Amino acid sequence: MALKAVLFDLDGTLLDSIPLIEKTYREVFRQMNLPWNNGAVLKTIGIPLWDACQQFGGARAEELFNRYIEYQRTIHDQYIKVFPETVETLAAIKKWGLKVGVVTSKRREMTERGMRVTGIDHLVDITVTKDDVQAAKPNPEPLLTALDLLGVKAQEAVYVGDSYYDIQAGKAAGITTIGVTWGAVRREDMVPFAPDYLVDSWAELRQLLAGMKY
Repeated sequence: MALKAVLFDLDGTLLDSIPLIEKTYREVFRQMNLPWNNGAVLKTIGIPLWDACQQFGGARAEELFNRYIEYQRTIHDQYIKVFPETVETLAAIKKWGLKVGVVTSKRREMTERGMRVTGIDHLVDITVTKDDVQAAKPNPEPLLTALDLLGVKAQEAVYVGDSYYDIQAGKAAGITTIGVTWGAVRREDMVPFAPDYLVDSWAELRQLLAGMKY
């Protein structure tokens, strides 16, 4: 495999944003007196916010959506973090001469803000967000859009993600999938998704990618 591009999910893969997402949901659910149900809503991380709000807000979906956005804007920059080895890994990939893309179900506004605040924006060549496509993950459209923007074929790319939606989207797009276990989904829950590769550390990911360059 002559690897030319590495595509990444954002939340829970490049950015340690799960605590931010959980804090936002907890506060908004409290404001609206919605049942927390052991954080069932957190299992929707990876799909568009609006879809999650429809699922858990019902007739109040629009209110849930707006409250989520409003509250998260107030705490975003304080709580958004980058995983300790994200920058090192992206820099290595760029040094190898590979292209880097981010494919996320987030809106472009918060995607760009998170990447800017954490300082990874300059290491990413292209970004595909919910606002750029008609259908979000697990539909393959976002990944196919990224391939087109980068000018690479599916067999020349890999997609790295931490959720079911990432793995399904990658498979549907014909891209090699790499599941990571430091995000929203534990290893034992990721295994049934059957990614092509499953890694538990950034070092393992770098080693895997290095072996795909040729």
